[in-house]
Amino acid sequence: MIISKIEIRAFKSIYELTLPLDPHINVLIGANESGKSNILKALEAFRDKVALDASFTCQYSNHYYLAKAPELALEFTGFTKENRRLLQLLSDTFKEVDRFTIRKDGPTLNDYHLFIDGSAVESVDIAKLLRVLPKILYFPDIRLLKNRVDFDDLLAGLPDCATERNLLKIGGVDNYELIFEDNARGRRALEEASRIITEQLRRVWSQEPSIEVKLNVNGRSLYIDFSDSTTVFDTPESRSLGFRWYLSFYVNFLAQTFEAQANEYLFLFDEPGIHLHPAGQKDLMKVLEELALKNQVVFTTHSPFMIDRQFPERVILVVKDKNGTRIDNQAYRDHWKPLREEIGLKVGDLFFFSDSSIIVELPTRKSGLLEKLKGKAE
Repeated sequence: MIISKIEIRAFKSIYELTLPLDPHINVLIGANESGKSNILKALEAFRDKVALDASFTCQYSNHYYLAKAPELALEFTGFTKENRRLLQLLSDTFKEVDRFTIRKDGPTLNDYHLFIDGSAVESVDIAKLLRVLPKILYFPDIRLLKNRVDFDDLLAGLPDCATERNLLKIGGVDNYELIFEDNARGRRALEEASRIITEQLRRVWSQEPSIEVKLNVNGRSLYIDFSDSTTVFDTPESRSLGFRWYLSFYVNFLAQTFEAQANEYLFLFDEPGIHLHPAGQKDLMKVLEELALKNQVVFTTHSPFMIDRQFPERVILVVKDKNGTRIDNQAYRDHWKPLREEIGLKVGDLFFFSDSSIIVELPTRKSGLLEKLKGKAE
């Protein structure tokens, strides 16, 4: 199941907005303060754990003067066989349905409303229906990988250790006691986990193919070290912020989706890759493409390097004027002119060219006139 369209009314800087969503990746690009993050926050506010009240209301809307909460509506379609089975267990109403809409206009479960073909449906248990829908996960920040983590904290499942637990998950470690054993079996488990994590990281980090991960245990603490062709092993905190962010992003989100159902999540990322240079951002796009094979992804950016021009329909230009935040779904027209104008990017700014670029010089009226004058002088 995917979210095919969202409608937002009177939410923060958004007066009224309708946004079709790509089933894989959606890129929200625009200037600062245009309202990109507010679109993500509106999607997150659809969750039943977020109380949608008048504190979210757009201040230049009628809702604000009436002290009403914003209105959010999500359209769902693309049902798998399992989706349809679960929906029909809730109600026979879904038997022949290929899409439906749920609107949220307040802080409680009673403020969710189901619509099929434009008509309200009252007979479905909303709480159970929400559990069938894709999970919406908003990540404004990424918890960075630390140098060390204690066994007791790993075992307790503390949120502060989530990145380290996911790193071990990528390495095939689900039994923390094993890697802390002070014997040959424990050391072999650590070496195997280090090897698997290294292979996974090299696959998605093209900038340093010699990167290597080393896990070590000393007493009740697990230490995480990295090396490459130019350094001995050192700690994550001694590496660049870009590398550390990228690695933390990878282990947090790829680890969650290894065993996920198709389209189980809608991932919302605010400015992913902001600390990465262009080559790193291109590596990040490869990871997002892999993530989007089984899930939907929506992210904000200011960077043209976070756009895959093979899929111009995925790009959503977000702008803000006197009427609030609005979108342009055809930012690619006229050779991306609307996007270039909005983010202030000019052709002269692109001083790096591809190896296969073709540069053509055309005659101008001025050069033709100079040739004529030169001929007369001779």
